[in-house]
Amino acid sequence: MTTKNFQKFTGWTAILSAVLFGISIAGMLQYLQGNLEDVPSFVANMADHKTEMLLYGWPGLAATILMLPLFYISHKRNKSLKEVSSVVFNISQIGIVFVSVGYLFHLALTYFHVPIYQSLSPEQQNAFNATIPATIGLQDMFWISGDLFAFLGIAGLLLLNWKDSITPKWLILLVLISGVSAAIGSFSFIPAFKTNMVLGMLFMVGFAVYAVWQILMGINLIRTK
Repeated sequence: MTTKNFQKFTGWTAILSAVLFGISIAGMLQYLQGNLEDVPSFVANMADHKTEMLLYGWPGLAATILMLPLFYISHKRNKSLKEVSSVVFNISQIGIVFVSVGYLFHLALTYFHVPIYQSLSPEQQNAFNATIPATIGLQDMFWISGDLFAFLGIAGLLLLNWKDSITPKWLILLVLISGVSAAIGSFSFIPAFKTNMVLGMLFMVGFAVYAVWQILMGINLIRTK
């Protein structure tokens, strides 16, 4: 694949990733309606809205993986500070892997943990009430780490080539603002901060702006010769 064709391919994958993230957010909103302090109610919410849970999981996982070409081309465009760029790129890849694992945990909950839990007797459910929160805690740990590495990583890759980048400066500033906002807002997944509306809104707004940035960046890549 030529450089020009790969650039256009990356543009289209960025746009598709943004669209899939938009679909995933619709499922995420339903998922966040669950109250983890009441495990049976939380499980029932997931079971009653399995379609939304799967829309949260599969499109989110695909969208995360489709970010890779955009991260790669942002790294390859860096003409100076290549060693630093390589480190930042590797960190961002770890972020993508962690976020993907988080989505896999969510899908495992949807496909296996929830049906198994519901098949148990009330006495057996009481014995396993700690299993669901523990699994979600592990899932959230991967999401938080992944968000920090991925969102800050892509912003860092573009900032490293601020002077020489052919990417418009306003697009670099947009991903910096959205990336930092989403990274900080991802702490809303920590149980102690789950009720913090400011962090939750910061994550959702930053995440949404990041998706818009992906579309704009994709258009820029497709049009740039």
